[in-house]
Amino acid sequence: MDYLTRLILDSVGDQRNQSCLFDIFVNREEYRAKKDKLGRFLYQFSSNKDVLRPVVSNYLVDKGFLSVKWPKGHTFAACLTHDVDILYPSWKYALFIASKLCLNLKPKEGLGRIINKVKKNQLLNPYCNFKDILKLEKRYGAKSSFYFLSESKELGYITEELGYITDMGWEIGLHGGYHSYNNPEKLKKEKARLEKILGKKVCGIRMHFLRFQVPDTWKLLADLGFKYDTTFGYPDMVGFRNGMCHPFKPHDLETEEEIDILEIPLIVMDATLHNSMHLHPSEAWRIVKKLIDVTEKSHGVITILWHNNVFDEILWGKWTNLYEQILKHLYKENAWMTSAEDIYEFWTTHVSLKHI
Repeated sequence: MDYLTRLILDSVGDQRNQSCLFDIFVNREEYRAKKDKLGRFLYQFSSNKDVLRPVVSNYLVDKGFLSVKWPKGHTFAACLTHDVDILYPSWKYALFIASKLCLNLKPKEGLGRIINKVKKNQLLNPYCNFKDILKLEKRYGAKSSFYFLSESKELGYITEELGYITDMGWEIGLHGGYHSYNNPEKLKKEKARLEKILGKKVCGIRMHFLRFQVPDTWKLLADLGFKYDTTFGYPDMVGFRNGMCHPFKPHDLETEEEIDILEIPLIVMDATLHNSMHLHPSEAWRIVKKLIDVTEKSHGVITILWHNNVFDEILWGKWTNLYEQILKHLYKENAWMTSAEDIYEFWTTHVSLKHI
Protein backbone atom coordinates (compact mmCIF):
# COMPACT_ATOMS: atom_id res chain seq x y z
CA MET A 1 0.00 0.00 0.00
CA ASP A 2 1.38 3.43 -0.97
CA TYR A 3 2.30 6.09 1.57
CA LEU A 4 -0.45 8.59 0.71
CA THR A 5 -3.12 5.90 1.05
CA ARG A 6 -1.78 4.84 4.45
CA LEU A 7 -1.95 8.42 5.66
CA ILE A 8 -5.65 8.58 4.85
CA LEU A 9 -6.38 5.24 6.49
CA ASP A 10 -4.08 5.32 9.51
CA SER A 11 -4.25 8.91 10.74
CA VAL A 12 -6.00 9.64 14.01
CA GLY A 13 -9.52 11.04 13.67
CA ASP A 14 -13.04 10.17 12.62
CA GLN A 15 -12.81 6.63 11.22
CA ARG A 16 -16.06 6.96 9.31
CA ASN A 17 -14.86 10.17 7.68
CA GLN A 18 -11.52 8.57 6.78
CA SER A 19 -13.27 5.61 5.16
CA CYS A 20 -15.39 7.96 3.06
CA LEU A 21 -12.33 9.98 2.03
CA PHE A 22 -10.44 6.80 1.20
CA ASP A 23 -13.27 5.60 -1.06
CA ILE A 24 -13.31 8.98 -2.83
CA PHE A 25 -9.52 9.02 -3.23
CA VAL A 26 -9.31 5.50 -4.74
CA ASN A 27 -12.50 5.93 -6.82
CA ARG A 28 -14.06 2.80 -5.36
CA GLU A 29 -17.46 3.42 -6.97
CA GLU A 30 -15.93 3.53 -10.46
CA TYR A 31 -14.73 -0.07 -10.52
CA ARG A 32 -18.11 -1.62 -11.34
CA ALA A 33 -20.16 1.42 -12.23
CA LYS A 34 -22.33 2.52 -15.10
CA LYS A 35 -20.48 4.07 -18.05
CA ASP A 36 -21.61 6.29 -20.91
CA LYS A 37 -21.52 5.22 -24.57
CA LEU A 38 -17.84 6.24 -24.75
CA GLY A 39 -16.95 4.02 -21.81
CA ARG A 40 -16.53 6.93 -19.38
CA PHE A 41 -17.64 7.27 -15.78
CA LEU A 42 -19.47 10.59 -15.54
CA TYR A 43 -20.20 13.00 -12.73
CA GLN A 44 -23.91 12.31 -13.22
CA PHE A 45 -23.29 8.66 -12.27
CA SER A 46 -21.35 9.50 -9.11
CA SER A 47 -22.78 9.55 -5.61
CA ASN A 48 -20.18 12.16 -4.61
CA LYS A 49 -21.55 15.52 -5.71
CA ASP A 50 -19.19 17.62 -3.60
CA VAL A 51 -16.56 18.06 -6.32
CA LEU A 52 -16.05 21.82 -6.08
CA ARG A 53 -13.96 21.24 -2.94
CA PRO A 54 -10.74 19.15 -2.89
CA VAL A 55 -11.93 17.28 0.20
CA VAL A 56 -9.09 14.74 0.31
CA SER A 57 -6.37 17.33 -0.24
CA ASN A 58 -8.00 19.56 2.37
CA TYR A 59 -7.94 16.71 4.90
CA LEU A 60 -4.27 15.94 4.28
CA VAL A 61 -3.29 19.61 4.48
CA ASP A 62 -5.37 20.30 7.59
CA LYS A 63 -3.82 17.30 9.38
CA GLY A 64 -0.34 18.51 8.47
CA PHE A 65 0.44 15.49 6.29
CA LEU A 66 0.83 17.39 3.03
CA SER A 67 2.82 20.60 2.68
CA VAL A 68 4.33 21.80 -0.58
CA LYS A 69 6.67 24.73 -1.15
CA TRP A 70 6.42 25.69 -4.79
CA PRO A 71 9.38 27.25 -6.69
CA LYS A 72 10.31 30.92 -6.36
CA GLY A 73 7.83 31.59 -3.57
CA HIS A 74 4.70 30.73 -5.57
CA THR A 75 1.80 29.84 -3.31
CA PHE A 76 0.25 27.24 -5.63
CA ALA A 77 0.52 25.95 -9.18
CA ALA A 78 -1.53 26.11 -12.37
CA CYS A 79 -0.92 23.39 -14.92
CA LEU A 80 -1.87 24.98 -18.26
CA THR A 81 -2.74 22.60 -21.10
CA HIS A 82 -4.15 22.57 -24.63
CA ASP A 83 -5.59 19.57 -26.47
CA VAL A 84 -5.13 19.87 -30.23
CA ASP A 85 -8.11 17.88 -31.48
CA ILE A 86 -8.30 19.66 -34.83
CA LEU A 87 -5.46 21.03 -36.94
CA TYR A 88 -7.58 22.30 -39.83
CA PRO A 89 -11.18 23.56 -39.74
CA SER A 90 -13.83 21.53 -41.56
CA TRP A 91 -15.35 22.85 -44.78
CA LYS A 92 -18.58 23.54 -42.92
CA TYR A 93 -16.74 25.61 -40.32
CA ALA A 94 -14.58 27.40 -42.91
CA LEU A 95 -17.59 28.41 -45.00
CA PHE A 96 -19.55 29.54 -41.93
CA ILE A 97 -16.72 31.76 -40.69
CA ALA A 98 -16.01 33.08 -44.19
CA SER A 99 -19.67 34.10 -44.51
CA LYS A 100 -19.58 35.73 -41.07
CA LEU A 101 -16.47 37.71 -41.99
CA CYS A 102 -17.98 38.85 -45.30
CA LEU A 103 -21.13 40.01 -43.50
CA ASN A 104 -18.87 42.01 -41.19
CA LEU A 105 -17.32 43.69 -44.24
CA LYS A 106 -14.09 41.69 -44.06
CA PRO A 107 -14.13 39.90 -47.44
CA LYS A 108 -10.34 39.46 -47.65
CA GLU A 109 -10.26 37.63 -44.32
CA GLY A 110 -13.23 35.53 -45.41
CA LEU A 111 -11.45 34.60 -48.63
CA GLY A 112 -8.35 33.77 -46.60
CA ARG A 113 -10.31 31.13 -44.70
CA ILE A 114 -11.29 29.45 -47.95
CA ILE A 115 -7.74 29.66 -49.37
CA ASN A 116 -6.37 28.08 -46.20
CA LYS A 117 -8.82 25.20 -46.49
CA VAL A 118 -7.75 24.53 -50.07
CA LYS A 119 -3.98 25.08 -49.75
CA LYS A 120 -3.46 24.32 -46.04
CA ASN A 121 -1.61 27.62 -45.66
CA GLN A 122 -0.34 27.79 -42.07
CA LEU A 123 -0.20 31.57 -42.09
CA LEU A 124 -3.96 31.68 -42.66
CA ASN A 125 -4.91 28.69 -40.53
CA PRO A 126 -6.85 29.88 -37.44
CA TYR A 127 -6.17 26.58 -35.66
CA CYS A 128 -2.42 26.76 -36.18
CA ASN A 129 -2.33 29.47 -33.53
CA PHE A 130 0.38 28.06 -31.28
CA LYS A 131 2.66 31.08 -31.54
CA ASP A 132 -0.21 33.35 -30.51
CA ILE A 133 -0.95 31.14 -27.50
CA LEU A 134 2.71 31.15 -26.48
CA LYS A 135 2.84 34.93 -26.85
CA LEU A 136 -0.24 35.34 -24.64
CA GLU A 137 1.07 33.01 -21.93
CA LYS A 138 4.54 34.54 -22.01
CA ARG A 139 2.94 37.91 -21.23
CA TYR A 140 1.98 36.50 -17.82
CA GLY A 141 5.19 34.58 -17.20
CA ALA A 142 3.44 31.30 -18.01
CA LYS A 143 4.01 28.29 -20.22
CA SER A 144 1.95 25.23 -21.02
CA SER A 145 1.61 21.75 -22.51
CA PHE A 146 0.15 20.89 -25.93
CA TYR A 147 -1.24 17.39 -26.56
CA PHE A 148 -1.30 16.30 -30.20
CA LEU A 149 -3.11 13.38 -31.84
CA SER A 150 -0.25 11.57 -33.55
CA GLU A 151 -2.69 9.48 -35.58
CA SER A 152 -3.62 12.66 -37.47
CA LYS A 153 -2.17 12.59 -40.99
CA GLU A 154 -1.96 16.39 -40.91
CA LEU A 155 0.60 16.38 -38.09
CA GLY A 156 3.42 16.13 -40.64
CA TYR A 157 2.41 19.50 -42.09
CA ILE A 158 3.26 21.41 -38.91
CA THR A 159 6.72 20.13 -37.98
CA GLU A 160 8.05 23.70 -37.96
CA GLU A 161 5.39 24.74 -35.44
CA LEU A 162 6.10 21.70 -33.28
CA GLY A 163 9.79 22.60 -33.25
CA TYR A 164 8.97 26.17 -32.28
CA ILE A 165 6.85 25.03 -29.32
CA THR A 166 9.58 22.83 -27.86
CA ASP A 167 12.41 25.27 -28.68
CA MET A 168 10.61 27.93 -26.64
CA GLY A 169 10.44 25.61 -23.64
CA TRP A 170 6.78 24.64 -23.81
CA GLU A 171 5.86 20.94 -23.75
CA ILE A 172 4.42 18.61 -26.36
CA GLY A 173 2.69 15.47 -25.13
CA LEU A 174 0.54 12.77 -26.69
CA HIS A 175 -3.20 13.08 -27.08
CA GLY A 176 -4.13 9.39 -27.06
CA GLY A 177 -6.50 8.44 -29.88
CA TYR A 178 -10.20 7.71 -29.52
CA HIS A 179 -9.65 3.93 -29.74
CA SER A 180 -6.42 3.84 -27.72
CA TYR A 181 -7.45 4.16 -24.09
CA ASN A 182 -7.82 0.36 -23.80
CA ASN A 183 -5.59 -0.71 -26.71
CA PRO A 184 -1.88 -0.93 -25.74
CA GLU A 185 -0.61 -1.82 -29.21
CA LYS A 186 -2.36 1.11 -30.85
CA LEU A 187 -1.27 3.54 -28.15
CA LYS A 188 2.31 2.29 -28.36
CA LYS A 189 2.34 3.07 -32.11
CA GLU A 190 0.90 6.54 -31.52
CA LYS A 191 3.56 7.30 -28.94
CA ALA A 192 6.34 6.05 -31.24
CA ARG A 193 5.08 8.15 -34.17
CA LEU A 194 4.96 11.36 -32.16
CA GLU A 195 8.42 10.70 -30.72
CA LYS A 196 9.77 10.12 -34.24
CA ILE A 197 8.32 13.43 -35.45
CA LEU A 198 9.63 15.32 -32.41
CA GLY A 199 12.98 13.54 -32.26
CA LYS A 200 12.60 13.13 -28.49
CA LYS A 201 10.80 11.05 -25.88
CA VAL A 202 7.28 11.95 -24.79
CA CYS A 203 6.62 11.68 -21.07
CA GLY A 204 3.02 12.85 -20.74
CA ILE A 205 -0.41 12.08 -22.11
CA ARG A 206 -4.08 12.97 -22.06
CA MET A 207 -6.63 10.67 -23.66
CA HIS A 208 -8.97 11.99 -26.38
CA PHE A 209 -12.55 12.67 -25.21
CA LEU A 210 -11.24 11.92 -21.69
CA ARG A 211 -11.82 8.20 -22.36
CA PHE A 212 -10.53 6.55 -19.23
CA GLN A 213 -11.21 3.55 -17.01
CA VAL A 214 -10.08 3.17 -13.40
CA PRO A 215 -7.60 1.55 -12.84
CA ASP A 216 -6.97 -0.08 -16.23
CA THR A 217 -5.97 3.01 -18.19
CA TRP A 218 -3.44 4.04 -15.53
CA LYS A 219 -1.84 0.59 -15.64
CA LEU A 220 -1.73 0.62 -19.44
CA LEU A 221 -0.07 4.05 -19.51
CA ALA A 222 2.47 3.05 -16.86
CA ASP A 223 3.35 -0.12 -18.78
CA LEU A 224 3.99 1.95 -21.93
CA GLY A 225 6.45 4.20 -20.10
CA PHE A 226 4.43 7.37 -19.64
CA LYS A 227 5.61 9.31 -16.61
CA TYR A 228 2.42 11.23 -16.01
CA ASP A 229 -1.21 11.41 -17.12
CA THR A 230 -3.60 14.35 -17.00
CA THR A 231 -6.84 12.80 -18.24
CA PHE A 232 -8.47 12.27 -14.87
CA GLY A 233 -11.38 14.68 -14.73
CA TYR A 234 -15.08 14.52 -15.48
CA PRO A 235 -16.16 15.42 -19.03
CA ASP A 236 -19.54 16.65 -17.73
CA MET A 237 -18.45 18.60 -14.62
CA VAL A 238 -15.50 20.68 -13.51
CA GLY A 239 -13.94 20.00 -10.14
CA PHE A 240 -11.96 17.47 -8.14
CA ARG A 241 -12.97 13.98 -9.29
CA ASN A 242 -11.27 12.15 -6.41
CA GLY A 243 -11.02 15.05 -3.98
CA MET A 244 -7.40 15.82 -4.88
CA CYS A 245 -5.94 19.13 -6.02
CA HIS A 246 -2.42 17.67 -5.80
CA PRO A 247 -0.65 15.19 -8.08
CA PHE A 248 -0.79 11.61 -6.82
CA LYS A 249 0.18 8.04 -7.60
CA PRO A 250 -3.06 6.06 -8.18
CA HIS A 251 -3.96 3.21 -5.83
CA ASP A 252 -5.21 -0.02 -7.43
CA LEU A 253 -7.94 -1.55 -5.26
CA GLU A 254 -7.69 -4.88 -7.06
CA THR A 255 -4.01 -5.44 -6.24
CA GLU A 256 -3.74 -3.03 -3.25
CA GLU A 257 -0.67 -1.54 -4.91
CA GLU A 258 0.44 1.84 -6.15
CA ILE A 259 0.47 2.34 -9.93
CA ASP A 260 3.75 3.79 -11.15
CA ILE A 261 2.46 6.88 -12.90
CA LEU A 262 1.84 10.39 -11.60
CA GLU A 263 -1.70 11.64 -12.12
CA ILE A 264 -2.04 15.41 -12.47
CA PRO A 265 -5.83 15.58 -12.29
CA LEU A 266 -7.78 17.69 -14.76
CA ILE A 267 -9.92 20.28 -12.95
CA VAL A 268 -11.23 22.71 -15.59
CA MET A 269 -12.01 22.14 -19.28
CA ASP A 270 -13.51 24.73 -21.62
CA ALA A 271 -15.75 22.16 -23.35
CA THR A 272 -17.18 21.06 -20.00
CA LEU A 273 -18.11 24.62 -19.09
CA HIS A 274 -19.56 25.37 -22.53
CA ASN A 275 -20.96 22.10 -23.89
CA SER A 276 -21.92 20.12 -20.78
CA MET A 277 -22.68 22.74 -18.14
CA HIS A 278 -24.05 25.23 -20.72
CA LEU A 279 -22.60 28.24 -18.95
CA HIS A 280 -22.16 31.76 -20.22
CA PRO A 281 -18.50 32.88 -19.97
CA SER A 282 -19.35 35.18 -17.05
CA GLU A 283 -20.95 32.26 -15.16
CA ALA A 284 -18.01 30.03 -16.06
CA TRP A 285 -15.61 32.62 -14.69
CA ARG A 286 -17.28 32.60 -11.27
CA ILE A 287 -16.92 28.83 -10.97
CA VAL A 288 -13.33 28.78 -12.29
CA LYS A 289 -12.34 31.54 -9.87
CA LYS A 290 -13.83 29.55 -7.00
CA LEU A 291 -11.83 26.47 -8.04
CA ILE A 292 -8.64 28.53 -8.31
CA ASP A 293 -9.18 30.06 -4.88
CA VAL A 294 -9.83 26.74 -3.09
CA THR A 295 -6.76 25.25 -4.81
CA GLU A 296 -4.66 28.18 -3.60
CA LYS A 297 -5.81 27.60 0.00
CA SER A 298 -4.46 24.03 -0.15
CA HIS A 299 -1.30 25.10 -2.04
CA GLY A 300 -2.28 22.62 -4.74
CA VAL A 301 -2.35 22.39 -8.53
CA ILE A 302 -5.25 23.46 -10.73
CA THR A 303 -5.04 21.89 -14.20
CA ILE A 304 -6.77 23.88 -16.92
CA LEU A 305 -7.53 22.72 -20.47
CA TRP A 306 -8.26 25.22 -23.24
CA HIS A 307 -8.45 23.75 -26.77
CA ASN A 308 -6.54 25.42 -29.59
CA ASN A 309 -9.70 25.94 -31.69
CA VAL A 310 -11.23 28.05 -28.89
CA PHE A 311 -8.57 30.67 -29.64
CA ASP A 312 -10.31 31.38 -32.97
CA GLU A 313 -11.82 34.65 -31.77
CA ILE A 314 -14.27 35.03 -34.67
CA LEU A 315 -16.52 32.39 -33.13
CA TRP A 316 -15.12 31.94 -29.62
CA GLY A 317 -14.15 35.50 -28.67
CA LYS A 318 -15.65 35.53 -25.17
CA TRP A 319 -14.12 32.15 -24.35
CA THR A 320 -10.74 33.27 -25.69
CA ASN A 321 -11.00 36.31 -23.43
CA LEU A 322 -11.97 34.09 -20.49
CA TYR A 323 -8.67 32.23 -20.80
CA GLU A 324 -6.76 35.51 -20.51
CA GLN A 325 -8.95 36.51 -17.57
CA ILE A 326 -7.94 33.25 -15.88
CA LEU A 327 -4.26 33.96 -16.56
CA LYS A 328 -4.59 37.46 -15.09
CA HIS A 329 -6.13 36.10 -11.90
CA LEU A 330 -3.53 33.35 -11.58
CA TYR A 331 -0.76 35.92 -12.05
CA LYS A 332 -2.32 38.20 -9.44
CA GLU A 333 -2.58 35.31 -6.96
CA ASN A 334 1.09 34.34 -7.45
CA ALA A 335 0.48 30.97 -9.12
CA TRP A 336 3.31 29.06 -10.77
CA MET A 337 1.82 28.79 -14.28
CA THR A 338 3.66 26.08 -16.11
CA SER A 339 3.53 22.85 -18.11
CA ALA A 340 2.53 19.42 -16.85
CA GLU A 341 6.09 18.24 -17.50
CA ASP A 342 7.42 20.91 -15.13
CA ILE A 343 4.86 19.89 -12.50
CA TYR A 344 5.95 16.27 -12.88
CA GLU A 345 9.66 17.09 -12.60
CA PHE A 346 9.13 19.27 -9.54
CA TRP A 347 6.83 16.83 -7.78
CA THR A 348 9.06 13.80 -8.30
CA THR A 349 12.28 15.56 -7.33
CA HIS A 350 11.22 17.99 -4.58
CA VAL A 351 8.18 16.45 -2.91
CA SER A 352 9.44 13.43 -0.99
CA LEU A 353 7.74 11.30 1.63
CA LYS A 354 9.21 13.40 4.42
CA HIS A 355 7.20 16.36 3.11
CA ILE A 356 3.91 14.45 3.23
